[in-house]
Amino acid sequence: MGSLLLQRQNYRAVGKGGQRTLLHVPTSSMFELDKAADSVLALLESKESVDERQLRQHFDGVFSPGEVCDSLIDFLSLGIVADKRKDYSIAPREIKRTPINTLILTLTTGCNLGCSYCYREDLSTPRDAAVMEEETAKLAIDLLLKESAAHERVNVVFFGGEPLTRFASICTLVEYTKAQAAGKPVDFTLTTNASLLTDEMIAFFQEHRFGISVSMDGDELSHDRYRITIAGKGTYQQVSSKVKRLLAGCTARPVGARVTLGSGNTDVARIYRHLHDELGFAEVGFAPVTAGSDAKFALNAAEMRATLEALKALGREYTAAAKRGFRHGFSNMQQLMQDLYSGTRKTLPCGAGVGLLAVGTEGQLALCHRFTGTDFPGFGNVNTGIAREELSHFLTEAQQLHPVCQGCSARSICAGGCYHEAYITQGNAQSPTFSHCDFIREWLDFGIECYGEIMRANPGFFTKQISHGGKNETSETH
Repeated sequence: MGSLLLQRQNYRAVGKGGQRTLLHVPTSSMFELDKAADSVLALLESKESVDERQLRQHFDGVFSPGEVCDSLIDFLSLGIVADKRKDYSIAPREIKRTPINTLILTLTTGCNLGCSYCYREDLSTPRDAAVMEEETAKLAIDLLLKESAAHERVNVVFFGGEPLTRFASICTLVEYTKAQAAGKPVDFTLTTNASLLTDEMIAFFQEHRFGISVSMDGDELSHDRYRITIAGKGTYQQVSSKVKRLLAGCTARPVGARVTLGSGNTDVARIYRHLHDELGFAEVGFAPVTAGSDAKFALNAAEMRATLEALKALGREYTAAAKRGFRHGFSNMQQLMQDLYSGTRKTLPCGAGVGLLAVGTEGQLALCHRFTGTDFPGFGNVNTGIAREELSHFLTEAQQLHPVCQGCSARSICAGGCYHEAYITQGNAQSPTFSHCDFIREWLDFGIECYGEIMRANPGFFTKQISHGGKNETSETH
């Protein structure tokens, strides 16, 4: 046997005390390392390459030759060791047709709030808003049903601005969609600031099993920092009272909260306790604000570090609950466990343009809700249909991983990051969001370690709470 070289780009092994869990990056497969495999890998990591003499010298009397050979054979088959550099690359495939199953309807650009960190470029007051005419929305729904013939069910997402300013249209469009679907299951979802909720709305959402996500940033101190009225007043008191009624009356599907973490608002534990334990949201998800580093509400480097540590602390609570068989409401961690358990292997960062498109107020088709109202080129409209050639070209190009990404342990989970974030920060939707790379890799490492802990203590958790039957049913569109 000649020298074997360690291929760090093809794996990530995380854990403590000789109990490491390994992510095989090219396939997104997860492995629990036994003591022999862990020791062989540790030797390789300390030296970068080993030969037969070194292996015999190091492991003689510690492990049997068979144990060492079995470990090496496994590592060779996975490309974790090789006699020369071994890279795995997936050739971009031309995507000629993308049968969408989710359509996001931008009902209005108007919002009754004036949140200072809002990403929408076309946001306005309700009085000055551009609105989607119902006939345009119906054409969009017709397009969705036509394009989703290969799917068993479809999802219609009502978005804004604040979509509740168009509640009458929502009612009309729900009935229209059900009639046109002719028995095909339809899921309806909504992202709202909750300030305009009424008992009539809550009853309607309950009747039609809406998945609802509420944008709310925590207790009064946290929420009122950025989520204010157009006149500059805090909205917590108004929103919290409406949320209590929503949670009491809308029980058909879990209601989730989506928290935007801006500068000065990074106390993740306190926010979670209030939204989950005190108000009663089923799920709480956190997103650091996406803005240029010069924006007054953007997290600085120290706050990003503090945020990551706070998310990990909450993730440890999730892990402790999972080991006891309980479902925790931290949706970021739930999604990470879902990705690791299901073997998520991305060649594109998300479903934008593949399973999902968004519709602007005038009927133009965009990659996702974040691109409606921007100067980024669209991909057709509800009258003429999807511009397939342009969309195919974009998605084919988007699969070309940046050279830096090729050697990244998070590449199968990240695939370059959010198109919109790259566009607003770098002017190129297909450029990796390098500013978040360290954050993503550290979060992934943390997830791998927690996954191993849960799998060793309670493997049944994944089949009960992470597989299809236990997945989050709240709205995933924020």
